[in-house]
Amino acid sequence: MSNSGYPEGIDCVWLASDQDGHIGAFMTGGIGPIPKRGLCSDIMPLEDIEGLICDMPIVSEVRLLISVKRPDDIIDLAKRGVFVYDWTDLHRTAREAIDAYEKIAIPTRPIKSGMLSTQLNPIARVLRFSNVKFVDKITLDVRAHLNCCESQESC
Repeated sequence: MSNSGYPEGIDCVWLASDQDGHIGAFMTGGIGPIPKRGLCSDIMPLEDIEGLICDMPIVSEVRLLISVKRPDDIIDLAKRGVFVYDWTDLHRTAREAIDAYEKIAIPTRPIKSGMLSTQLNPIARVLRFSNVKFVDKITLDVRAHLNCCESQESC
């Protein structure tokens, strides 16, 4: 996967920090918007982010907000203290679609960006929602806060 274009059809994870320094992991479902600074950056390829998060120590219990057939990946991320969001339109009908990321798992002990590994910390500093608190946001339209690249779009 290249850092220069949208990873079409690949369910990858990108991360960002909020105004309090908490970390959110965003699962694209292969179609959700990704901030351009995350795609065009030489900081780290998207395909490495989920593995590096899961290499971090388990620090939290998890509260799942939705029921999914295989929640293992979601739980693994949230156990590391990150809020987990998923692209909602992937699992909804056209009538239900809300065109945003939806919070699907909450860590009971959320971490802050300073607790990330040296590889992940620069990403959280670059991709920051300055007017958002993950603790309060059930759904998040990332395009309203960051310049994003979309599926089927040249970035």
